[in-house]
Amino acid sequence: MISRSWLIEQIDRRFWHPFTERVDAVLGRAFTSIQPTEETSDGRPSAVLAIVSVLGVGVLVYGGARAALLLVTLPGDQWARIGLGAIATLTRVALSLMIAAAWTIPVGVLIGTRPRWAAVLQPIVQIVASIPATALFPVILLAFVRLAGGLNLAAVLLMLMGTQWYILFNVIAGASAIPQDLAYTTELLQLKGWARWRTLILPSLFPYLITGMITAGGGAWNASIVAEYVHFGGELHSTVGIGALIAEATASGNYALLLGATLTLILAVVAINRSFWRRLYKIAEDKYRME
Repeated sequence: MISRSWLIEQIDRRFWHPFTERVDAVLGRAFTSIQPTEETSDGRPSAVLAIVSVLGVGVLVYGGARAALLLVTLPGDQWARIGLGAIATLTRVALSLMIAAAWTIPVGVLIGTRPRWAAVLQPIVQIVASIPATALFPVILLAFVRLAGGLNLAAVLLMLMGTQWYILFNVIAGASAIPQDLAYTTELLQLKGWARWRTLILPSLFPYLITGMITAGGGAWNASIVAEYVHFGGELHSTVGIGALIAEATASGNYALLLGATLTLILAVVAINRSFWRRLYKIAEDKYRME
């Protein structure tokens, strides 16, 4: 009613539309009057661009040298803590991804292939997914912090709650994209149960599942900074992990430990993506691509 009202139509026609036309005209004249200055007439870079490039390289060299000097001051026992923390966080990330995949694959297939179930479950999933995982983290801590290894369990659950939705929504998209002719063919061949999953559903989901798990894995690594080092109830709770070291170094102002732990986290994520996920993504593109 508002969008079709006479008043809104008059405001748009008499005021808003002429105003935007004038703004477009002014900006058009301003941009057409600007001449490119990046290169000279003979194709060589301009003096301004050369100076900016030299200054940029100088800043990078200076920053790299300062970072290297800072890392040299980090003792060997701190590097050992960083290595052990990276392994511990990697274990939690892998565990959270496995738990997420265990329930998101069947639920995602159910939502993506059964419209009746999708009408019921998809709104619920969207509402629950919109709740920030950090908002529920104090409740999880209250339940697990007094248990043996409680913070480890709470950290895995926080990673799980913050990343499982990436996998679920990708699985739903993959299940919805399964070609109907292939589904009908499996029905004609009377493939049911595990045979249907092995020949149709899992191969169709594989590219979407890899995409979701790559995104979820990156989110789980980031969540470790919040999940492994927590102030709760006036007490400090921490566990072994690269995220805990980053949070600890930030709180104490230990810049050498902060830089070393952050670089280790970055290198670990990049190495896993290039050595593991990239190979699986290549398999997904070559072997399981639906055309």
